[in-house]
Amino acid sequence: MLDSVHLEQMGIPSVVIVTEPFVKAARVNARVQGMPDLPMIVIPHDYLEEDEARVRAKVAPLVGDILERLFVRA
Repeated sequence: MLDSVHLEQMGIPSVVIVTEPFVKAARVNARVQGMPDLPMIVIPHDYLEEDEARVRAKVAPLVGDILERLFVRA
């Protein structure tokens, strides 16, 4: 989280990847750091209980969002 804040402060795009149970804490932390709009991608919290193929299947649709947030800024 703090690395992303520091990168963003330097003008370097970043994305925080956070699991569902930690979204609220991540948003509070971002707000406390003065970056309430810090880009975040939320992934399912049960990824540790699944095999690699299922994890890839869940994360693959998010790759486009990650790239967009890193390279296409308004």
